[in-house]
Amino acid sequence: MRLLRCRTCGGDSRCGRAEVRRRPFPGRRWTGRYSANVMASGTADTSTAPPAGVTEGSRQVSRRRYFPAAEGLRALAAVAVLLYHVATNAGRDAAGFVYEPAAVLDMGVSVFFVLSGFLIYRPFAAASVGGAAVPSLRRFWWRRLLRIVPAYWAALSIMWLLGWVEVGDRPWRLYLFVQVYDPYTTLQGIVPAWSLDAEVAFYLLVPLWAAALRRIARGRVAVELGGVAVLFAAGYVSRAAFTASERVWAVTPAGDPVTMRAVSFTWLPNQIDLFAIGMAFAVLSVAAADGPLRDRLDRWARPAGLWWAAAAVAWLGFAYRWGEASLVEGHGGAWQIRAAAFGTVGLTLMVPVVFGGGGGLRRLLHARPVAWVGTVSYGLYLWHLDLLQEVPGWTGRPLAEHPFPALVLLTLALGLLAA
Repeated sequence: MRLLRCRTCGGDSRCGRAEVRRRPFPGRRWTGRYSANVMASGTADTSTAPPAGVTEGSRQVSRRRYFPAAEGLRALAAVAVLLYHVATNAGRDAAGFVYEPAAVLDMGVSVFFVLSGFLIYRPFAAASVGGAAVPSLRRFWWRRLLRIVPAYWAALSIMWLLGWVEVGDRPWRLYLFVQVYDPYTTLQGIVPAWSLDAEVAFYLLVPLWAAALRRIARGRVAVELGGVAVLFAAGYVSRAAFTASERVWAVTPAGDPVTMRAVSFTWLPNQIDLFAIGMAFAVLSVAAADGPLRDRLDRWARPAGLWWAAAAVAWLGFAYRWGEASLVEGHGGAWQIRAAAFGTVGLTLMVPVVFGGGGGLRRLLHARPVAWVGTVSYGLYLWHLDLLQEVPGWTGRPLAEHPFPALVLLTLALGLLAA
């Protein structure tokens, strides 16, 4: 591969106009059409993908928005949430020794937030740090709506018609992703959909935050990372404020009061630090387009197994030391520790997804069955809990009387079919 000097600035891609060329066969030359497509659309066109041997060293290719291992990470996060719901609904006796580690696997939602922060913010980081075009807000919002609204509305409507979920007398709140802001609808509808409310709020925040920070940063990576650090710290400040709140926010179907402290985890300010971790990855992945920094980050990330081992240590350490949180009692003083542990898991899982290359773990994440589960993970996430809660009615036995492995496989199979 040979990187030509730019005729405009004389540099080696700093102004974004350099072309990557190679000679796969004598007398023939690839014209760099792939770079033009990436620059124009921000994503790779498979019909004009670069031939084998072309690396991602140029700034143009580094602006791609597709990271193959991300689908595998989505699959892992969705299955983690499924295991959490099966274990906590079936109970400690049914789950056995699996219960303790499974009861904190709601951290799969945290992984989703970190991944979302990375993928959503990266085009904006590319515009601020990498000199790419500012994303069209109309296109940004249209894609977000297509991504989350049709599948969620369909699932909610079908479950409502089947009588599986309670929507109360204010169903519009559930359809407009604002149910968590009303005491009467906080616990209604598709329960895992609370995370969609946080996602939608993040989608509202990102363009405004990116525009303000772009004016301040003016291409300076340190300022961009400083802005991300502010959001990260804001999550801890917000949780500290809500931890002290004993105000009753909602009442469970059993009549138990639920404090604002217990349910405010559903609001973006108390989850923004997780999104900020992903945003930091976005900035670094754009800033480290090539050169020594990129080489260093790739070298650090290459032993993917070590990073994921660190994630396992954070997960199991938190599970056996602090354990699950109570919706009624709230997260209390351990809330910040829980957030730190979940954030650590998300960070260490993301490193090999964004940087490095090769290795058995990445090949596993790229495998077609795993990637397919990642592709349909949103549907699996929406459907699995209510399908699980219908199993006793179908079998005539409570969940606790079903073999735990069989219950997991049944819920996974039904969820994938519904997805």
